[in-house]
Amino acid sequence: MKEYDTFVLKDEMLPDGKECRLTIRDLTSGKHKYSPTLVKALVSSSSELLPEGDNLWIRTELGHVINKEPWKIKIIESLDSAPPRVC
Repeated sequence: MKEYDTFVLKDEMLPDGKECRLTIRDLTSGKHKYSPTLVKALVSSSSELLPEGDNLWIRTELGHVINKEPWKIKIIESLDSAPPRVC
């Protein structure tokens, strides 16, 4: 299982259980740790709704983790040229 994080603005929420475009950072040790990637992905606050998903930590713009438990993310595709977030 991989670990990712993403940043949200103060009043912004991720679409729970829906597909969206967002920028994530890979937290897995190695050459690409912390490298940002724009992806189209399915995200969920419940591991029951997305059991095959990887961990996604949601952070505020200041870097504080919002939830005690990670959300789940299933990456559908990496995107090269698209807006940073369209949910």
